[in-house]
Amino acid sequence: MNNLKFDYEPVIYTTGAFLKPLKVIDSQDNEKWVWFVSEFTDDSYFNGDGFNPHEFANSKEVLISISE
Repeated sequence: MNNLKFDYEPVIYTTGAFLKPLKVIDSQDNEKWVWFVSEFTDDSYFNGDGFNPHEFANSKEVLISISE
């Protein structure tokens, strides 16, 4: 994750989630800032079913798997 820079300000709220800024550097050293979800506070859905998503994981499969 050397090409990512997480920042903690500003924090904005969208329905059901808090967002924080994240700097991404691509393979040609171009910088872009994007928002990432830092915390879920409301219902989330996947394929039409409610579930509690993981906020981080070592793989995409685990990230979208159903939390117990």
